[in-house]
Amino acid sequence: PLIMQNLVRPNGPRQSDTAKQQLAAAFSVVALALCAVVFVVSSGAQVDGAEDSIDNILTPYERQSLAVAAARETNLVMGAGQEGTDASAIKAAWATFKDSKDEEVLKDLSAWDPKEEEANVANAISDMKALGLETKAEGLILKKLAQPDRR
Repeated sequence: PLIMQNLVRPNGPRQSDTAKQQLAAAFSVVALALCAVVFVVSSGAQVDGAEDSIDNILTPYERQSLAVAAARETNLVMGAGQEGTDASAIKAAWATFKDSKDEEVLKDLSAWDPKEEEANVANAISDMKALGLETKAEGLILKKLAQPDRR
């Protein structure tokens, strides 16, 4: 009879269980809010008093000049201006690892072929030029498609 009674009129959660759940939820919300406050206060203190920030060193004009210089250098990545920088970086890397005793490093150094790398760079440059021509051709096609019909 007790089983039939539960099927017909099931017992809901007891009042004490519901009160405990509500109390646990309230404590969770308060703890989460407290964590958020601590995070905001600690991160705000770092931003305001950052002694090593670039903003404390450079004037707005200097920051703008640096941004322009960085953009200019980015435009020269594959140009003649970058070759000297790349060559000096390769020489520095070679000087760092040429006297290494590590077998992995020695294996990598012996496997590195400068002529093959130059051929890879030449292939990459020709691929980029071809891709640029394809993009230019697609741009012309899109311009034609964007024009109204002349019928």
